[in-house]
Amino acid sequence: MIKNFAKYIQNLPTLPEIIIDLDSFRKSKNRNFKQLAMIIKKDKSLHLDILKVMDFQIFDFLNKPKNIHNFILITSLEFVCALATSLSFCRNIKTNLFSYTATFDDFLYSNTLSMLIVEMWLKKSDKKLKDELLIPAFLQDLAKPFISQAISENKLTEQFLNEIKNSNMSKAEEKFIGFNSQRISSTILKNWGLSHNIIFPILFSKDLKNCPDEFRLKALILNIVSIVSNLREPLLESNIKKAIKKDNTSKKSLPKISTNPNINNKSSLSSGKFLNKNVENIFLNNLSAKLAKIIEKTILFLIFFF
Repeated sequence: MIKNFAKYIQNLPTLPEIIIDLDSFRKSKNRNFKQLAMIIKKDKSLHLDILKVMDFQIFDFLNKPKNIHNFILITSLEFVCALATSLSFCRNIKTNLFSYTATFDDFLYSNTLSMLIVEMWLKKSDKKLKDELLIPAFLQDLAKPFISQAISENKLTEQFLNEIKNSNMSKAEEKFIGFNSQRISSTILKNWGLSHNIIFPILFSKDLKNCPDEFRLKALILNIVSIVSNLREPLLESNIKKAIKKDNTSKKSLPKISTNPNINNKSSLSSGKFLNKNVENIFLNNLSAKLAKIIEKTILFLIFFF
């Protein structure tokens, strides 16, 4: 175990001022896409990061220009605002993730995918819950670049990767660092002064047994999303299957996925009567067709098992 890991997160970068503007926009009652676009465009670094994310294959602009306006149309105002905020937190930690055999772009892709699954899963069933989980979904693995740096500098990359292969990513992190990525991410976010509504779901997403009841549902959703959007192998079918292996008491609390207010139970969805329309409305207008089929399978697992 690396005993001096704390030094890697002691001198955290100063947060950019754009976060204040984005937070003010998020709290505003009279907001629109033009205002958000102006905030993003005045920060060249953030604008470039947003453009990079737009190019990820998980987004289908349906032959329309790739701009912030159309990005909001295929996702939501809340999604793009949360994405811009999350990217701003990551701005000054663009280090490699060699110890995970991943790039920083892989890191952005995985975290954006986490947000997108939350957006698609909850946007019809619980919008408030969705909006509260978008930023935590992206930031729950914020610590991975710091962990990678520590592993690499201590020349433990090969052993770390073997441990991931033989167990899983969280257990490997705990063995070599002492804590998993979510635990360290929550510490970083606490040091930056973020709200406990963001910190606690992340902190307990891999420790559901000790999670306070108030945050259990949020932590459980983040847990499931993190498995499906795994940094090294996002949307791997075996990880999708892992995501559904939760205890029965947890399953009962998860929200259902529905685009039709009349669909309120598992039997209606499993009958297939609304399935094609449901999948089309939720995914095909927002994601590439190839990826939509993969996420459709994920959502079906969640519907049937929760």
